[in-house]
Amino acid sequence: MRFQKSLLSILLLSLFLTGCLGKQGVVNKLNGQLNVFGVELFSDVDYRQIHGVAATEEPCLKGYERSFDALDVSIGYGFDKTIRKITTRNASTSLFGITPGIPYQEGKEKILQAGFREDVPPFKYKANGYTLKFLVDGNATIFGLTLESID
Repeated sequence: MRFQKSLLSILLLSLFLTGCLGKQGVVNKLNGQLNVFGVELFSDVDYRQIHGVAATEEPCLKGYERSFDALDVSIGYGFDKTIRKITTRNASTSLFGITPGIPYQEGKEKILQAGFREDVPPFKYKANGYTLKFLVDGNATIFGLTLESID
């Protein structure tokens, strides 16, 4: 009986650790596909300035948001002070290889290849606890993207 309890305890501990490491692996893979001045989802880095551009801060429902207007980037922080949302309109940045300025159809193909599925047609996609929303103009060109964790 003692052996069974010990074995069960070891098994449960292993499953717990595997689950924790598994989520971190997903976060690392996600952040490896973001190219927005080094900003990473779930990071606790307190960005007040990026490339010499100071942020303006505004409260929002889920925490606060810092905007870097000259860079066309904003970062949303949760109440726990970790990054939960990244929005970019800067053509020198990308999320999942998608840069502002490309045709919507091209962005849609890339995000589906990245494992996302359509959530709220036609511009919002979802995968692994995240949403990606395309900001699209009247010419069907992506002018911005928002990546956000689902709370």
